[in-house]
Amino acid sequence: MMWRRAITATAGVLVAAVVLVVDHGPVRAQAGVTGDWDIELTTQTGVTTWQARFEQEADQLGGEIDLGDNEVLSVDGTIEGSTLQFVIIVPDLDGDQPINFEGELAGDTITGAEGKFSWYGTGVWVASRK
Repeated sequence: MMWRRAITATAGVLVAAVVLVVDHGPVRAQAGVTGDWDIELTTQTGVTTWQARFEQEADQLGGEIDLGDNEVLSVDGTIEGSTLQFVIIVPDLDGDQPINFEGELAGDTITGAEGKFSWYGTGVWVASRK
């Protein structure tokens, strides 16, 4: 009788441990684009790297991109399936410069479409989840 209680108690602890492991999978398993990303923009003027924090809520995309030199810009965009589109507005003495981005999300990578990126020139971009 004592062995039966010990086995039953041990089985209960094992089941609880398995439930905890299954319920609390890896933190990196994220849906959509929410999270921190490195963006690499490649144009005829060279390679520029930015840091981004995207926030997805349903089909809306927000967040911010850090261009460096204390210049952090808001992201405003949408997501439809795996395609995302967003814009950042870069302040300029000659008037604000919108920079439009379009890309395709595949896991921890966003492959950007070729585009014109204001004074950075034309080129392509890619983002990698941190």
